[in-house]
Amino acid sequence: MKKTALSRLGVLLTQLASDAIVIDAANKQKKSHYYLQDQPLFDDKLFPIASSSYLAYVKYAQQRLMHLNKLLKTDNKDLSDVMFTQLEEQILSLITAIKSNETRHHDSDYRLDRRKRLNAQKHKKKPTDYKQMAKAMMVPSHQLHAKLAEVIGFERRLEEMIRIKELELSNKRVKDTSVLQLEVLTLHQRLGRCRKAKSEIEREIELSEKSR
Repeated sequence: MKKTALSRLGVLLTQLASDAIVIDAANKQKKSHYYLQDQPLFDDKLFPIASSSYLAYVKYAQQRLMHLNKLLKTDNKDLSDVMFTQLEEQILSLITAIKSNETRHHDSDYRLDRRKRLNAQKHKKKPTDYKQMAKAMMVPSHQLHAKLAEVIGFERRLEEMIRIKELELSNKRVKDTSVLQLEVLTLHQRLGRCRKAKSEIEREIELSEKSR
């Protein structure tokens, strides 16, 4: 393993630390982040720590890099190679997660918006006219259907992105598949969250229509 490779990872982590500080600060200002603040950003198989802060994971990766630099002096090539591969996967996951920060907040933004609508409806005067009542009931339903259409569109785009990446993986000319495999895994995770959000909206639509 060349020291230049470790130096390259060090530069990446330095940049990621700067990005993480900015994004963590921005997330704290978002009211919708309340729904994510107790959720770890990564699976414990990838990072053996649990935090909603990007910087916490960057610092962990930086510690691993320091340990790897020390390990190189022992000439333990097998262990060094394993650690280097793990560190690369962790850094790639951090890059992907930071880029997907806005997407990750879409569901919590919707939940916050729904909460505001419900609170507004509680304090709103009851309509005295039946037409007004019908209109008041239809608006939330329309909003739910619009949100469902948006989520379904996002789901289809994710499915298409997964299909393209899996085709690239099946290409025998691709030598290093680790990056592609990580991208496919990340896309599947996003697709899972998207489908969960879709199911929740569909249940809300069903309840809304039953209450009419």
